[in-house]
Amino acid sequence: MLLLAASGFATISNAQNSCATDAVYQRLKQQHPEITAFEQQLDKAIKDGMQHVNLEKFAKLTSGPDTTVYDIPIVIHVIHDYGNEYLNDDDIFAAVSNWATIYRGENSDTSDVIAPFKKYVGNPRIRLHLATIDPNGNPTKGITHHQSYLSYDAGDQSKLDQWPPSSYINIWFINQFSGAEAGAAAYAYYPSSAAYMPYYDGVIGLYSYLNYDKAIPHEIGHVLNLEHPWGNTNAPNVACGDDEVDDTPPTMGHLPTGCTPASLYDATCATGYYKTYKNISGIDSVVDYPDTTNSQNIMDYTYCQRMFTKGQVERMRLALTNSIAGRSTLYSPANLAKTGALAPMPDLAPVADFSVERGTPYTTDRAFFICAGDGTQFTFKNRSWNDTITSVSWTFSNDATVPTSTSMGTVSTQFGTPGWVTVSLTATGNNTGSSTITNTQAVYVADNATLPAGSVQEFATAADMAKWPVFNYYNNQFKWDWYNGAGYGDGACVRYRSYDDRTSPENKTGTPVGDYDDIISPAYDLTSVVGTGGDVNLNFYTSGSYRMGTGSAQDSMQILVSTSCGHVWKPITTLKGTALLNNSSQSAEFIPTTASQWKAQTINVPVAYRSNKVFFKFRYWPGSNGNNLYMDKIQVSPYTTEVGEVFATPGGIEIYPNPSNGDCKLVFTTASDGMANYIIRDVTGKAIYQKDGSYAPNSHIEEALSARIFPSSGIYFVTVTIANKTVTEKLMINN
Repeated sequence: MLLLAASGFATISNAQNSCATDAVYQRLKQQHPEITAFEQQLDKAIKDGMQHVNLEKFAKLTSGPDTTVYDIPIVIHVIHDYGNEYLNDDDIFAAVSNWATIYRGENSDTSDVIAPFKKYVGNPRIRLHLATIDPNGNPTKGITHHQSYLSYDAGDQSKLDQWPPSSYINIWFINQFSGAEAGAAAYAYYPSSAAYMPYYDGVIGLYSYLNYDKAIPHEIGHVLNLEHPWGNTNAPNVACGDDEVDDTPPTMGHLPTGCTPASLYDATCATGYYKTYKNISGIDSVVDYPDTTNSQNIMDYTYCQRMFTKGQVERMRLALTNSIAGRSTLYSPANLAKTGALAPMPDLAPVADFSVERGTPYTTDRAFFICAGDGTQFTFKNRSWNDTITSVSWTFSNDATVPTSTSMGTVSTQFGTPGWVTVSLTATGNNTGSSTITNTQAVYVADNATLPAGSVQEFATAADMAKWPVFNYYNNQFKWDWYNGAGYGDGACVRYRSYDDRTSPENKTGTPVGDYDDIISPAYDLTSVVGTGGDVNLNFYTSGSYRMGTGSAQDSMQILVSTSCGHVWKPITTLKGTALLNNSSQSAEFIPTTASQWKAQTINVPVAYRSNKVFFKFRYWPGSNGNNLYMDKIQVSPYTTEVGEVFATPGGIEIYPNPSNGDCKLVFTTASDGMANYIIRDVTGKAIYQKDGSYAPNSHIEEALSARIFPSSGIYFVTVTIANKTVTEKLMINN
């Protein structure tokens, strides 16, 4: 039962658009009916447990008031892309302290609870602790950081690095939800759903709701099986509902209103509300509950939340003591020792970290690419965490203008030597030691030398990648690489590995949707490219597929150009669908084995970008059902890819367009004598046209074939003889 957060909405419109509790809950149960069995089991256990509680006095029948305390380990996962969502340790510590106060019943604002509910204020006596031992037995402060594009495209797939949910309550913070959760502030799973899908168990919320009102305590309530006061079968402010807790009177619920009289004394659903119980002597006892709704309840949406009720406390404790979803192991002595929940927070060395920033004149992407000696600076920002950082030390390779630095914030520098730049950062903490991060491919400095027009990049060896930098920004399995197992005309090429094996447990999280990766060309001098019609084309071959049974091809590849050494990139086209993934769907990892599986691509370069130093960027966006894409034989040419191939192959010919509506062109290259003969025959073998031509020696020829040559639609055969070598191609005419 996926619950979108109730208390984490900044505006009324967000709340109205975001809390799809009923729709999501019902949809999830329809998709996974097995959840119902866990739900029924837990509901029965809670009802049985409540029979042993004197709900009039909220005291154990046998031993008086309950003073049992439950200690629970938690872990905070910061899923970030070095934006505002990169939460700092001190803010996290302050937020956890605030949540813990609420679950110990020590939040001072309970004094504001209106008179009818003062005697129903409950104390969960649940103590939340950041873990001090991680699942591998290493010391920790109960905080992790993970850079991911999924911070901005968040949902269950963003729940990276989960620690065992039977040992820790996992809480993730992200920048922005997408899809069904778009507009929400946070959501959590009930134990019944978590029992079926433990890999999604926990709370996930926007970073801005880390310590906003009682948003996260609200979500932890869901983790401990609390419903919204109006129940889980409708939306707030729609119809009267109930949460199976007696001392939270029926309510329609409230969208964000604050502590207004209309909400505080809302009697719409609660007038005349009472319950009858058997007391300890077996005599009926009637409890006349307040004739107003408990709008100050932490599980409501008012933004006037102050309290849990005593009945909610009992419900949370009964869920916590049940084995469903491993809740009962959380507070066990063995688990508290294993997670270090009761141990003092350790003094640990910092975790050194840095990011590459945008910097002037970059306005969109972070600046990972620039030319050697360019006046623009790369900017690096210290992101170290896990301790109070007292000092840092930077070092930079590639003849940096600032080779070393002690800046605690950002460092900007230029580089004079081409190639990948190595950046090292050592962070020293407050009497706890230091740590160092070294990235040997932090940024790339491009060579200013240009490739001549017409040169072909075959990617025949790994060495060919030296000046084609590959950027795997999020260090994951979806990436460009050199592949020595397929190619157009040879056995090697570059590949984008988009294959997503859904059967692998690791793919419960980390969808490729939202990821992107780049491969960037060396510089080309396009001023010398001369061809018929004035065209300048970026030519290459691709071969791609997608996985079987998952819908249409969703991957896309954007091609961008820069004439400013990467300061500004302009898109010139995007290939997608079958124009990119030209082969049928494949359930296994796709590898092309024949030339027919390759597709010729010709991208016209606009006149504005035909300068003397032009870089091309191939940016791949993997989809949710990807397989692999292969790319080979990249060339800048005045001709199309197929025509250029003919001109590069002695004795080869090409006819285009083919099929044709009539007029078409025959393309070939003459030998040293300049002589060429071609004959066109119909399917009976009858010659319908013949020409003996004398052309310039060793020249590229485009011979026009008029529609008048062909008497009707059908198949024809064109045979060309050059220097005693004969080649025949089939031509389809549809006129």
